Amino acid sequence: MNVLSVPFIGITVFSFVLVWLAGVGNRKWTVMLCSILFISLLKPSKLDLAYLCFLYVFVLIMGRLISGNGKLVWLGAAVPAAGLCFFKYAGYFSAWNRAMPLGLSFFTFKAISYLADVYREKAKPADPVLLFDYLYFFPTYQAGPINRAEPFFRQMEAPAEFSYADQKHGCVQAAAGIFEKIVIADFLANMCSRFLNPELTGMYTVFGMILYTFQIYVDFDAYSNVAVGVARMLGIHLDRNFHTPYMAQNIRDFWRRWHISLSSWLRDYIYIPLGGSRKGTIRKWLNTLAIFLVSGLWHGSTLMFVFWGLGHGLVSVIEDMIRHGRKDTDNPFLRAAGILVNFVIVMLLWVFFRSASMTEALQVFRHMAAAIRQPALHWYDAGLTLNEWRWLWILLAMTVGSDIMRNRLDMTDWLGSRKAWVRWGIYFAMMVIAIVFGIYGPGYDPQNFIYITF
Repeated sequence: MNVLSVPFIGITVFSFVLVWLAGVGNRKWTVMLCSILFISLLKPSKLDLAYLCFLYVFVLIMGRLISGNGKLVWLGAAVPAAGLCFFKYAGYFSAWNRAMPLGLSFFTFKAISYLADVYREKAKPADPVLLFDYLYFFPTYQAGPINRAEPFFRQMEAPAEFSYADQKHGCVQAAAGIFEKIVIADFLANMCSRFLNPELTGMYTVFGMILYTFQIYVDFDAYSNVAVGVARMLGIHLDRNFHTPYMAQNIRDFWRRWHISLSSWLRDYIYIPLGGSRKGTIRKWLNTLAIFLVSGLWHGSTLMFVFWGLGHGLVSVIEDMIRHGRKDTDNPFLRAAGILVNFVIVMLLWVFFRSASMTEALQVFRHMAAAIRQPALHWYDAGLTLNEWRWLWILLAMTVGSDIMRNRLDMTDWLGSRKAWVRWGIYFAMMVIAIVFGIYGPGYDPQNFIYITF
């Protein structure tokens, strides 16, 4: 079920009304009810439903037993990880050929982090309702963010009052996410398929990968904004999941800004337990490669994701070698050059992420290399109209411009602090753009967000 679908919007409205009418004291029960309704509308198979129940019961029991027991914490982490691997990779070793349960990668990592935090005494064993809410919280169920247990429990249990500011900011953030999806991300997806047509090479392929680089960012940022916005309307504050990643000057900085909840999870539950940077430089580099390998395996079940993950790890290690003993520069020209170089590196690595096989990836690289001999780029060769070509550049300018602003300030808070006529003028402009240029309506199949497949 897509977050742009009528059922999701209906559940959001229903949960909002139910939570605030029933009272904050009953919020954990109303959120549980809405999450169950959400999962039922996904129409999970009997096997998927059985696994959701098994994982929940397993984590509930282990949370009671695990405190201070090192052997049990390893078992607690191994069982959810084994379930994730089974659904992702069983098809490689058997005739098993079925889609894994939606949201599996996300609630698996939440289960592991909860048990690890209980073991470390950073979280207390939760009651059954709170644990269910945490694992299967419907706004974050399909594609995160991978929020932490204790802050979630604390907010669910804390006395709270209806906050107009939360409703306003949450609604604006969710609406911004919907705008990103139907106006920008889906249009960029259409343009990507045209420029990445195998019959086109050279600069067309290069431009197609640039478009994909922006598409996957806007697409995932859109979902994260919807999830964080809806949660805020229910009185739950989740940390942001993106912070202008293409403004990063290096891969390490990129992963501080991209899918922040996953990056911090890998740091806290794999990198640091492996020793982090405390056991020497070589060990640090090996630990870096390990977390990026896990990141690749977490994202997908093909070797292309392994190459994508290890590619980021290798670049990060090389950057650390070059940067060793040096301070970051304050020179604006060098910073701009770093941003550009890092963008190109990330774009090239997205080739592996997008490709189904090494053959396909190598073909894309060959087509990109042809840009040296074929630097020309004509919009009509890709089957675009002049208006589509102009609108494409406007959307790219909007994306880059908004990121430059968001790199310096919180756009939601900034917008909320403007005068009413300014705010509503911007809201009205966004609605008009969405109505005129958005991709929706009869015949439109709102494709799932890219990260839902992981």
